[in-house]
Amino acid sequence: MSVVTNLGRTAARAVGGLALDASHGVLTAAAGVRAAATGHTIGPATLRVHVVILSDEAGRPLCAPEAVRPALRRADEVLRREAGIRVRVARLQVIDEPAPPRALDPRANQLLLLDDVLGRTEFYRRHEAPVDVATLAVGTPVTVVVVRRIAGRTTGCSLGISADWVIVQAGLFDAADPGSYDETVLVHELGHALNLPHRRDRRNLMFPESSPPDGLRGTALHPWQEAILHANRHVVPGVAQPR
Repeated sequence: MSVVTNLGRTAARAVGGLALDASHGVLTAAAGVRAAATGHTIGPATLRVHVVILSDEAGRPLCAPEAVRPALRRADEVLRREAGIRVRVARLQVIDEPAPPRALDPRANQLLLLDDVLGRTEFYRRHEAPVDVATLAVGTPVTVVVVRRIAGRTTGCSLGISADWVIVQAGLFDAADPGSYDETVLVHELGHALNLPHRRDRRNLMFPESSPPDGLRGTALHPWQEAILHANRHVVPGVAQPR
């Protein structure tokens, strides 16, 4: 696939995602107004997550599926408490096929975006959550890819609106290593995937730095951040219920 084709695909995903988020946000807000007018409350929304754990060159999984579950539970706990969004794990699996080095040890931020445009993230896209026609517009899972090591001092990365996947470093889930274990990174990257920018407040989930074991970021969210999350196309709105 050519660079021009990849660039067009990345741009189309970003523009399409922006349009879907805008329309979904309007509909979600309208549903909230209707519920308030009729004496109903809106139940919790749902975010589905698809987790894939890569295997190294020798076919060894980078971590066990059970090692990721505490971070997934933390994501559910944080998003329920701060935004009324429950996290549902659609799939948690190991990819037995040995991953190529650039997939195991990716670059981050703008360089990861460049690699996406150049087609170097194809291995991730091959293992994204299957497309379900019923969730094509709303409710597509965010795929979390567990990689070996991310370049620099980065332990997680998301391309935001232009991708339906994020990457997180396997060391985050090693509970035996307090210097790397951090349950906040996965939910922080989900926040980016749902369009949340960084926030310069260490108490906030979107604070850009987290240094285990003693310098972990907080997990609070502001009301405006909650509104952005609910407007995202990956989030299935809650159902109106009588008070």
